[in-house]
Amino acid sequence: MGTNRDLTPACVRKVVPQSSPSEEMGSYWGYKVRYASNLSGVINDSPYKEGYDHIIGTSEHGETIISSELILPSFRHLLIAFGGLAGLEESIEEDPNLNGKGANDVFPCYLNTCPNQGSRTIRTEGGTSHIPSILPRPH
Repeated sequence: MGTNRDLTPACVRKVVPQSSPSEEMGSYWGYKVRYASNLSGVINDSPYKEGYDHIIGTSEHGETIISSELILPSFRHLLIAFGGLAGLEESIEEDPNLNGKGANDVFPCYLNTCPNQGSRTIRTEGGTSHIPSILPRPH
């Protein structure tokens, strides 16, 4: 909110659809969470007509990289996949559509975003706030 806490009626406010900041100003406005029955469904059943431009998988077994060295292609729709308690590896093994594939086959970018994390797992709410902080800013 900053230092201007003027809540008088003279300061016009309006509730807008969630899509307004993106559509009207081209600004990033959060992320969406959705349910899918398996990992291939997450990737292939994109809510976007063109699908995802880029996919990132996160795991303690992924490649450790310094955020300043991370180079991502230009994208409009990015998918960041977080695994469950047993990680993305188990999600891949349990998905009949991904039979025989490894994490690096499924995810062009497979990263350990929190090396030396000090715990077996990272809670999803921690990952959703941490991951965007390490991604390079769009040019």
